[in-house]
Amino acid sequence: MAHIGVYKVLTEAGIRPSFLTGTSAGSIIGAGIAAGMSWQDLTEMARGVFWPKLLHGGNLERFCARHLPRHFSDLQIPFAAIATALPDKRAIAITTGPLASAISASCAMRVIRGPVHREGHVLKDGGIARALPADFCRHLGAEFVIGSDVWEVSSLLRGIGVDPAHPQARRFYPTQYHVSLLHTDLLIHPQVPLAGYWPGEAGIERMVAAGVQAARQALEHYMPEGNVSAGSPAPHSEARSSGYTARV
Repeated sequence: MAHIGVYKVLTEAGIRPSFLTGTSAGSIIGAGIAAGMSWQDLTEMARGVFWPKLLHGGNLERFCARHLPRHFSDLQIPFAAIATALPDKRAIAITTGPLASAISASCAMRVIRGPVHREGHVLKDGGIARALPADFCRHLGAEFVIGSDVWEVSSLLRGIGVDPAHPQARRFYPTQYHVSLLHTDLLIHPQVPLAGYWPGEAGIERMVAAGVQAARQALEHYMPEGNVSAGSPAPHSEARSSGYTARV
């Protein structure tokens, strides 16, 4: 849900994505944005569900059917849900066909969920192969990519002082994460509090607030004059779930 706060700040700054990608729970938020939902709509959608129920694939697909368009072709903005194809653990972008099963595949967490079988592929959580799908956003056509990173591993490493620029970073961050950073022009990294994972409205508010704070700080750093407006360079956005990855 921290992605909702990031989207709120970008919207208020007049920044509109032309392309979207999402991994794990980020695929739910990405699909919502691609469907034309506002940050307020996304917040209400989040409030309307006890999120642990979405760990079940059937519940997740029914949730998507209630709140999101049926097919990718019904979306307003080009969007890719990222999943991991087994057994070679290759990241793939799903951009056509039914939306609910694509999101379910992107969110099929290791151990907790079984794989999703779709179009001849055996698919699991996109975060296994691509925690931050910035490169896929670039492949869609984005010239400027904004990454919203709530991956638990990067949060933990940053918390102990090992950010991606640290001399020992390559020992701890996977190669796929470093590749994604090369395609990210502006990285937003919400510090998600543990209390934010607790189901309920208070947890949602904490998540959204964390996204708002991180996005404001990132934009202020990128444009220190504070001159962020609709006339600014038009970034394209991608959302990662840690589940998103972003798993929120």
